[in-house]
Amino acid sequence: MGIIIKLDPHLANMIAAGEVVERVGNVVKELLENAVDAGASVIAIELKESGLAFIRVADNGSGMEPDDAVAAFERHATSKIRSERDLFRIASLGFRGEALPSIAAVSRVELVTSTGGAEGRKVVYRDGVLLENGLAAAAKGTSVTVTKLFYNTPARLKFLKSPHAELAFIAELVDKYAIARPDIAFSLANDGRSIVRTSGNNDRSAVVAAVYGVAAAKEMVPFSGTNRDYRVKGRLASPIVNRVSRSYVTVAVNGRIVRNPKAVQAIVEGYGQTIPKGRYPIVFVDIATDPLLIDVNIHPTKLEIKFSEEASLLGLLTTTIRKAVAGFRIIQPAERPESSPAPTQTAIVFAETAEAAAVPDVSVFEHATPYPAAEQSAKPFPEFEYVGQYAGTYLIFQNAEGLFLVDQHAAAERIRYEDYARRMGAVEPSPTPTLVPFEAAFSVHDAVRIEPFLPELERFGVTMRPTGAGTFAIAAVPSWFPKDMEGMYVEQVVETLLQEKTLSAAGIRDELAKSLACKRSIKANRYINRNEVEALMRELNRCHDPYTCPHGRPIVVKIALLDIEKWFRRVL
Repeated sequence: MGIIIKLDPHLANMIAAGEVVERVGNVVKELLENAVDAGASVIAIELKESGLAFIRVADNGSGMEPDDAVAAFERHATSKIRSERDLFRIASLGFRGEALPSIAAVSRVELVTSTGGAEGRKVVYRDGVLLENGLAAAAKGTSVTVTKLFYNTPARLKFLKSPHAELAFIAELVDKYAIARPDIAFSLANDGRSIVRTSGNNDRSAVVAAVYGVAAAKEMVPFSGTNRDYRVKGRLASPIVNRVSRSYVTVAVNGRIVRNPKAVQAIVEGYGQTIPKGRYPIVFVDIATDPLLIDVNIHPTKLEIKFSEEASLLGLLTTTIRKAVAGFRIIQPAERPESSPAPTQTAIVFAETAEAAAVPDVSVFEHATPYPAAEQSAKPFPEFEYVGQYAGTYLIFQNAEGLFLVDQHAAAERIRYEDYARRMGAVEPSPTPTLVPFEAAFSVHDAVRIEPFLPELERFGVTMRPTGAGTFAIAAVPSWFPKDMEGMYVEQVVETLLQEKTLSAAGIRDELAKSLACKRSIKANRYINRNEVEALMRELNRCHDPYTCPHGRPIVVKIALLDIEKWFRRVL
């Protein structure tokens, strides 16, 4: 007798449940998306004990016919796909027909539905078995109640996340769908306490205010962009409004909330150096495309998505976001620093003085190459007069608006960074043989890690060969490496390769420019004279991005005159 058997349908559903409903939040997600697909304009989610004890998702959508209410619990029963062609043009959020049978296999499910006729229908399932099927008084729409979740799979119950983590997951999910669909009124309550509530009046600004707060909503502006394959549109916040978590970046594709780290990274790159590393903006983007260009069937919970022509999309996201961010002109107000280790940022531009300042002391700028003023994304800074220097670090200016503090190191770092970046980008990346090979020394451990990457380094323009004991002979370097700095650049390239496992000429140049700018700029606790201050500010005014240093820290903060008067109680 053979040992291969066909699984019992109930057991198959329990296995499927392990993929589709691996946590409480997945149950809410599947039911919420079913409600959206049903054309609901109101979706109410009620939880007890963060959904561990009780979940109810009720909507006012199209409802279901009596026969469909039972058929929906059959595995792979769906109203969304009729043929193979439909599989490649999926426009609905649900389509597999796995959600309800998978949920019913590991819980008790009660479904009450009506199409708006005289009679509704109530069906009850437990362990995937139909317990009740009869008439019910119901308004148009569908209500699904789930209890005893995972009671028959104790191992799954044991490894569930904490109630707080489950509630956070569900709240984030509802928040994101509320932003994506401002035409739907969403509500979420846990143990009788309201957590999310939106009006459904199609005002996305109001939804953003409800989700992220009024202050964030005020700082958000719309954006849009199009290319041959994709159309992107949404709303984004000023760089000054940033958060520590990437969860504030919401990505929807044809109305479906998805996780896509590459899309998030492309959005963050659009903000460039206007936000510090490790901080994330508040952005909602809806990506519209032909369903043929996406695959939504690569993950059991349909949270992930695969794009065709992905590079086209990522490029569009970055350029569209960058263009929108360039429109912000923001001055960071001085306030008590938060406990967060990463500061927010500022945006301000300085007007050049009528008279050219004297050439700065060589120790300030060393041999920086002059370059023409770049096209700036905001109006010049207001004119003000220099007052003095505080703590050998901060330059103080004043005008009728208040006081302005300039971090001299951050300002010099920005100037030098743009100078190095310009010079590095002005030459071809072809390799140049060294007249005499020089040695680069690494630890034995790093040398072992480097050797597999030697072909990649050579393609980048760095030709290295091992000479033993952790040393390498450098026979060629990229032509844009500055003379007498080849060794330091090689070390930076190798370090980047070991960390990132890949090399990008643009990325390497950017990191090197940042590193050099930091090391060669005016440091804190160094007093400079008025001529040097004027030269510094004149050069800052020529920068393309005079708002932040290359690492995203603010260059200037403003203390408003009104705030000063409040401190001294001259005004209330």
